[in-house]
Amino acid sequence: MDRRRLGNYGEFIARQILEERGYLILHQKYYTRYGELDLIAKDENHLVFVEVKTRIGKAYGDGLEAITKRKRNHLVRTALCFLQQHCYSDLPCRFDIIALNLDRQGNLLNYQLITDAFRVEGGNYY
Repeated sequence: MDRRRLGNYGEFIARQILEERGYLILHQKYYTRYGELDLIAKDENHLVFVEVKTRIGKAYGDGLEAITKRKRNHLVRTALCFLQQHCYSDLPCRFDIIALNLDRQGNLLNYQLITDAFRVEGGNYY
């Protein structure tokens, strides 16, 4: 399975998992020149920007390892663009990460959902 198909399939699975957990998916695949937000959802009183990382095997490492400082920067800049274009200023925002591990047939082996994976304050991430 090529990277794009794997990513799309992972986002489909992630969407199902998040909806089962009570997330309301508002947007999928939001693009800007800074990057892409895989899923944008509402979870209780939060607007949530969700990064989905899908892996088959360990050849490319754990999906969570792919969220580097540079990647976080792209996510934040893309989220800021989204907030400028849409009216969600009344909701606090957070960044969640869901890492999916699939077998070679595409069956979900396990997943890890990190809510509030990192915070942004004054341009610093932690």
